[in-house]
Amino acid sequence: MDRTFTYTVADLASDEGLALRCDCRVRTFGRAELAALVGCDARLHLIGLRRELWCRRCGEAPFTGWVVTAVPRRYAHLG
Repeated sequence: MDRTFTYTVADLASDEGLALRCDCRVRTFGRAELAALVGCDARLHLIGLRRELWCRRCGEAPFTGWVVTAVPRRYAHLG
């Protein structure tokens, strides 16, 4: 089995999160927020199937997502 299928919310660094895309927008969830919504043992490659993360606007599941890292505030003005 491919190792990427075994990563969970707990494997994210404390400053990482997920950006999840549905039909109408991209939402970013931090690690702590994901753990509170779906639990630390939720597998990242299946996380879009969790109803807790479905969009309340369009009702779609977020099937596309990527890992994001928080930019420290002192560098945010450079981006």
